Amino acid sequence: MRRLQPPGKPQLVLVRYGEVALKDSWTRSSWERLLRANISHDLRAACIDFRMTGEGGRIYVHTADERAPSTISRVFGVVSVSPAYSVHPRITDISELAVSIALMRSPKSFAIRSRRAGGEISSERIAVEVGAAVQRATGADVDLDNPELEIFVEARPERALVFTEIMRGVGGLPLGSQSRMLALISGGIDSPVAAWLIMRRGSPVSLLHFDASPYADSREQVIRQAEILQSWMSGRRLDLVIVRNARAIDVISSRYPRETCVLCRRLMYHVSSVVMKRLRAKGIVTGYSLGQVASQTPENIMAEQVGIEAPVYHPLIAMDKTEIMDLARRIGTYDVSTGSKQCRAAPRKPVTKAKLDEILRIEGELALRELAMELADEMEVVRVRKQEVSHEDAD
Repeated sequence: MRRLQPPGKPQLVLVRYGEVALKDSWTRSSWERLLRANISHDLRAACIDFRMTGEGGRIYVHTADERAPSTISRVFGVVSVSPAYSVHPRITDISELAVSIALMRSPKSFAIRSRRAGGEISSERIAVEVGAAVQRATGADVDLDNPELEIFVEARPERALVFTEIMRGVGGLPLGSQSRMLALISGGIDSPVAAWLIMRRGSPVSLLHFDASPYADSREQVIRQAEILQSWMSGRRLDLVIVRNARAIDVISSRYPRETCVLCRRLMYHVSSVVMKRLRAKGIVTGYSLGQVASQTPENIMAEQVGIEAPVYHPLIAMDKTEIMDLARRIGTYDVSTGSKQCRAAPRKPVTKAKLDEILRIEGELALRELAMELADEMEVVRVRKQEVSHEDAD
């Protein structure tokens, strides 16, 4: 067999998507176009030259830029990516390319992972014949369990793709496939992760922060978190709305100190429902994790949310703190979030099992709905710029 010259850099990025491919034909076609548009935006934003094609549930990004795979892996809806070589789907061509890759690596052991995707050559034949060629050329052992080098071959009718790496993407649905949501953001670890997870399900977000200074001051942290989340938005706007609520805390904490957290959250939901409608969003997103802190008990959550004129989503509700922190590191918000401090208006012994009837009675007594309308009318919208952040590889 004639040995090819060293193959150089891969000239193509193979992009895989999962859930999109399971939809009906109209939805799938629409979401595939949206996914391609989001990938194209992020590549152009990174000043990466490329050409895009696709077939059979795959997207091909033709580029030799080494930044392309990691850039594409951050696009919602992408399950995984692989820098790949494209050759004619003949066993000799595939074998020659696999041999040249193996000779560059000089592994002690290897495996051929083959997949037929509509091509004429069976996956079994590829594994046997390509594996034999690599073994003859390198003298390396075949090890299907723990090889030093894996060579993947995906045989299609028009081409065979050969690659050695699978980089996991963020998955989910293409951003923009679902309606916009309003995510509450406090400056802590949890809330930006909740916003990111709802984005992962296809919903662009706007952010709402309640500025409680002098009881708490997280404004700068929130702005930095918003900038990081903006970098995941594939060019869509990310509004950051700030509402000052210190005078509401004054009213609540002076009259009902133990119920301060529940009543304050209830006020926040009333404000949020007004802001949500003004921004044409379709729901409110929180960073609640059940039982994580005293305020996040089933009884308190019910007392806070009954009668709120908006759907409320809790993406973190069943996650533990370690899982949330790991996601925050991957997203890029963890370091920004770790300096967050507890609100100084929070009581030492807050109510953990609030009584709904009593909370509704106090809400009427303090005219919290009317106060919420006043606060919403005073909202401030902050312009958020995109911030480039480092993120952990998903491997």
